[in-house]
Amino acid sequence: MGGGFCRGKRKANLVARDMRNGNKQNVPELADWGNYMEAKRLKLLDQFHNSEVKRISNIFEGISIFVNGLTRPPADELKNLMAAHGGEFHMYQSSSTTHLIASNLPNVKIKNLGRVPIVKPSWIVDSIAMGKLLDFKRYLLYNNQSRTQPRLDFTVMQKTTGSKVPVQATSNGIAIPHEQTNMEVPSPRNQDHTEIENKSAIDNKGKGISKTAADPSFLQEFYQNSRLHLISTLCAEYKDLVNKLRETSDGHFPGKDKLIAKKAEGPRAFYPSFASVVMHIDMDCFFVSVALRKRPDLRGKPLAITHARNGRLANENSHRGAEFKLWEHLEPGEKVDIGDRDSMSEIASCSYEARKSGVRNGMFLGQAIKLCPDLKTQPYDFEGYKEVSNILYRTIASYTLDIEAVSCDEMYVDVTKLLKETGLTVEEWATHIRNEIMEATGCPCSTGFGANRLQARLATRKAKPAGQYYLQADDVESYMTDIPLSDLPGVGRVTLSKLSNLGLSTCGDVQMKSLSFIQALLGKKAGQTLKDQARGVDSRPLNFTHERKSISADVNYGIRFKKLEECYTFLQSLSDEVFNRMSAVNMTAKGLTLKLLVRAPEAPVETAKYLGCGICESITKSSTGNIIFNNRDVIYKEVKTLYDKIDPPFVDLRGIGIQMTKLEKSVAMNNVLSKFLKHNSKKENVSVDDSENTLQNGNKVEGESKSTDEGLPIENSNKSAVTSDILKYNEHVNVGKKVLEKTSRGRGRGSKNGSTKNKGKCTTSNIGDYFGKSKMGSQPDSKKTYYLN
Repeated sequence: MGGGFCRGKRKANLVARDMRNGNKQNVPELADWGNYMEAKRLKLLDQFHNSEVKRISNIFEGISIFVNGLTRPPADELKNLMAAHGGEFHMYQSSSTTHLIASNLPNVKIKNLGRVPIVKPSWIVDSIAMGKLLDFKRYLLYNNQSRTQPRLDFTVMQKTTGSKVPVQATSNGIAIPHEQTNMEVPSPRNQDHTEIENKSAIDNKGKGISKTAADPSFLQEFYQNSRLHLISTLCAEYKDLVNKLRETSDGHFPGKDKLIAKKAEGPRAFYPSFASVVMHIDMDCFFVSVALRKRPDLRGKPLAITHARNGRLANENSHRGAEFKLWEHLEPGEKVDIGDRDSMSEIASCSYEARKSGVRNGMFLGQAIKLCPDLKTQPYDFEGYKEVSNILYRTIASYTLDIEAVSCDEMYVDVTKLLKETGLTVEEWATHIRNEIMEATGCPCSTGFGANRLQARLATRKAKPAGQYYLQADDVESYMTDIPLSDLPGVGRVTLSKLSNLGLSTCGDVQMKSLSFIQALLGKKAGQTLKDQARGVDSRPLNFTHERKSISADVNYGIRFKKLEECYTFLQSLSDEVFNRMSAVNMTAKGLTLKLLVRAPEAPVETAKYLGCGICESITKSSTGNIIFNNRDVIYKEVKTLYDKIDPPFVDLRGIGIQMTKLEKSVAMNNVLSKFLKHNSKKENVSVDDSENTLQNGNKVEGESKSTDEGLPIENSNKSAVTSDILKYNEHVNVGKKVLEKTSRGRGRGSKNGSTKNKGKCTTSNIGDYFGKSKMGSQPDSKKTYYLN
């Protein structure tokens, strides 16, 4: 191919020169035009492969992109990124182009592009930032262009182009700009909520969410548009990112080096060797701040982020009055302050201007508009949240990796070593890092500092909004005096009730009581913890390495089935989802819990919130068998078994969740399983040297003869021990089956007509905990009643 390829390149160069000079006699005829274009394409591809960009990784190996139109980052930068990370960049779209990159395309172009996925440029940037190839389906520009990712039909809204935000280089030298994408906003912009025509989302097909869990594509669309799923996913991703950065770090921190060089000539702060400084950093009104980057005209106005556009009723067929009366009966003293036609869409985040009127996060939109008639609303900006979160974590990681990730917009950082090495005071460091984050993201943040995580978090509350505060050792006890006990971690409703009955409401009240008094009330351990926290003492260290304890998939919206087969199909899809999540992190599990929300007998069939949960009974049942969940079929089989044992009326299902526990790395689990099967088949003595010792929970277990928690035998060189473990294994499985049958709940076997259901004992919780929030029980074989919208 070499000679022909070179001749093609030379021909392409000559033809291009003649065309530029107007010499058409040497230009090939139309019949040769295909050869010319192919030669030109090969020439450009050869230039790309021979570019001087240094190869950093192979993230995009096998990926070929073509950029169509204006993008952020621009095409030239995307070209360099692909060269640096193992991909190909095509100047012209061809049959070998795997992905088309664009920020905006007209419908005419979309129709002519065929089946090549149209992906946002943030897919490339985020993949590089995470150090792995992310699923492009999450970044599709037009979901309805691909049958594998159909578009979810939200209410039709006009589009407006956002404003530019400064670009900030990250620690690895890759500039991550704030992508200028189209943003959906209500039309017209200044329309008052009370002027919006009140139409039911059910009656207006194509303008509202109408799909239920019975639809095959529902699950994919649900997670694509769920803010809670996004938050939990980003939280897990950034915890994994911190782990990866710590594992691969060479100890070089560009941000810290710049600070040291800048501070070299100035005075240095002095920190005793025993001093500890923990920073808590939290983005202010995160969702609102991201929205204001594209809508600066809303700055200074009351603003809320929610799915709904207005405060009016979406589900006109509900029996809202009956549902509210039932709730008030279950929770005496609790009043549901929302009208029969007010929106029950939850407010995910609201500005400080809105909070001055009494609006709060988690409040129903209809309720909020009564308090603040001028309240403006904006939709979610998932791409913006991911972009800002990535910059936040990368910025801090350029100074230190002593990071405990909390969520996509919050973290703890041990800055003790950083302050000593840079010579900065806490105040200097706080000002520097807050300014850098503001410049890079366009979003404000607040920072709190203290000797431990408790002090740092409480200091952040004083620092908000957009401020900083250092709680120094001499001021801790006096500062804690007025802190409400409800602000302390681990102090829940039951504990608060016990304390308030004795007139204890603040940390100062607890400080005045003796330790023995508090322990007599709460118990020895809980009493000691509360007494310490009331004085600002917290012995919990920061956790820099994240270890997953469980992986789950829950859906509590749109669960409506008319046939049992639809329910089984959804259980299969949810089993596939949770298996994919385990596979993504190379995990297997040995524990499984099925969580169901079933409509309470007294609750209306049609919920106040369209396709919501209403008042439900929460039922959970866990697997008691000795099963290794390492493929989707095994998971679904056990899920179906547990579901059949519970045997709820499928027409009354309102929420379904699957939680995998007792996680282990796939390599370790496969090692245990293969050796067990080997012993079971051969049934003979096996000598084991140190190199063959079984891995348990990622650690080598040497010279031990024991079983796992579930009874699965671990390799042992003694034949009798192996046989004994196998007998225990079989006995455990049989006993487990009997226990499971005895503890099953719900209707009797064979009554799957969805018409009757046993009543269980109903326990209720505080309206602030459950009304308008989505929580599902996790205790094995438990049953209780509470409200889920």
